[in-house]
Amino acid sequence: MQYSAKCIAENASLQAFLNSYLRETKSGDIVSTRLNKKEKQSKILQSPQMLILQLPRQRTQLRIEVWYESLVGRHTFGTVIKEEEDGSWHQQEPLAVLIMLIQELHLQASKEGNVSCFDECLVRMLESYHSMCTYLEHYLDAEKDVHDPNQLFIEAEQSLLFGHWLHPTPKSRQGMAFWQHAAYAPELSGEFQLYYFFVHHSILQQESILEQSVWEIVTENAELDALDEKWFPFPMHPLQAQFLLDQPHVKEAIRSGLIQDYGPSGESFTATSSLRTVFNQTSSWMYKFSIPVKVTNSLRVNKRHELRAGIFIEKVLNQASWKSETCHLIADPAYATVLLPDLNETGFEMIIRANPFTNGGRGVTTIAALVQDPLPGSDSKLAIIIKQLAQKERRSICAMSEKWFSTYLENAVIPLIMLYDELGIALEAHQQNSLLDVSSGYPAHYYYRDNQGYYLAKSYRRKLMEREPDLRHAEGLFYDDALIEDRFTYYLLLNQIFAVIHRFGVDQLLDESRLLTLLHDRLTTCAQACMGVGKSFIHSVLTKERLAFKANLLTRFHDVDELAEALEQAVYVTIPNPFLNGLQKEVYHGDTVAAT
Repeated sequence: MQYSAKCIAENASLQAFLNSYLRETKSGDIVSTRLNKKEKQSKILQSPQMLILQLPRQRTQLRIEVWYESLVGRHTFGTVIKEEEDGSWHQQEPLAVLIMLIQELHLQASKEGNVSCFDECLVRMLESYHSMCTYLEHYLDAEKDVHDPNQLFIEAEQSLLFGHWLHPTPKSRQGMAFWQHAAYAPELSGEFQLYYFFVHHSILQQESILEQSVWEIVTENAELDALDEKWFPFPMHPLQAQFLLDQPHVKEAIRSGLIQDYGPSGESFTATSSLRTVFNQTSSWMYKFSIPVKVTNSLRVNKRHELRAGIFIEKVLNQASWKSETCHLIADPAYATVLLPDLNETGFEMIIRANPFTNGGRGVTTIAALVQDPLPGSDSKLAIIIKQLAQKERRSICAMSEKWFSTYLENAVIPLIMLYDELGIALEAHQQNSLLDVSSGYPAHYYYRDNQGYYLAKSYRRKLMEREPDLRHAEGLFYDDALIEDRFTYYLLLNQIFAVIHRFGVDQLLDESRLLTLLHDRLTTCAQACMGVGKSFIHSVLTKERLAFKANLLTRFHDVDELAEALEQAVYVTIPNPFLNGLQKEVYHGDTVAAT
């Protein structure tokens, strides 16, 4: 059966939005379809289980096929039917269902006197869907193997077609015109030159803790006719350059002769999965820029106080006893920006990131790409890896899955907890910031990237200040232990590890309940080796009745830009702790989930 890009995108959008809605609004009940066998709707719904979802503000209800019921992640849904006023049931199109759910949130917010961004949420949902269609058409026409475990690093970055697994608008890129996607969207494999300004040294702020200066780094990939040593060749993402050229403060700096507009130059770069960090395989460096685009929840800008975060953390780690042969934090050892009167950020804020994949990085993939839903008729990247290893080592799929998952915990997860325990540094280690080297089949190495994702425990402040006195200039990196515990629980456990567990379950490789047991046992052992906050973190994860979960739908619906909020705080809700429901088991209701 041939599936169109439109059909695949509609289904993917429904899965993401509906799961977000259920989790964040605590709505819906999953029951046996057979209990309602006398009703006409039972002739439409084919799954043994169905979701009953009340929409009281619209005086109706939805009933939805449930093909996979997960303990830790997303359920998999099929056909949706709606009750009409005459008591009949009619099948609904996926996009119509999403509009109904947004409308229900709007009516509820209006009744309670809360702010509703109905139009904003609706626009981003449709924009995400249309972008997904475009990317899927590109891959289907090119007949690319999006799930190939042996992709190069940048190919894996470009393969994330469905985005965040529990975000209601996973491919929303508000601020990019449709014609700009071809060049700047990673999924379309576009390449572009960086845009350059010459900036007078008197308004330049830059720092490097490397032997190379920032000047030497940025000129490595540029082909510029240098003016003299007083003028710094400042690289910029083309989208940001066009935005800045229209800003009054930049126009004034150009008019007064402090900035000169040079234009595109040098080698070609391509976007990584974050859109604003750019990559060239031959370059030793990646660049992380601000861009005038809202990706999922936030306008993607580098804050001035974040520029030195990577430098501070690198200095701390260089002095620390914490070491790992398998877990690596990709360094952000340099930055540059422009200082202009009365502005904290000028839009020039640029972070320079080390590129460990100049050899191509074959087999290095984001966890998000590893666990994303497969295209119809295909296996997920993780399932392909497990099946290949099982055949090679002559093991059962279950035994191979246990071995792979245990290796993943040992090489990727436990080192992050020990880092937090020893130094009080927690990482925003969600599945897109987390890379695995699976070139051997096994997760041999883990890489973390994101200088905006460091959380330093206030209880370790004195200890860290003794190691790196310059941290006194980075008070914004320190957070209360309780807040870090919630965020670390969400990013490491609920977002990253549970996504891996869910993929094993939905692909019928190994039961989620068995993986939860393996995780529980390994965390218990890890707690015995912890001497600080790591121990309390693990105790919290294993014993709390409810765990903090980032509510991306409510954040999106109320138009919260988390990067602009105090403490960069999104909307959070709590969900039941799967560790306390050990007797439960995920339920699989069909031979081919992809067919839904």
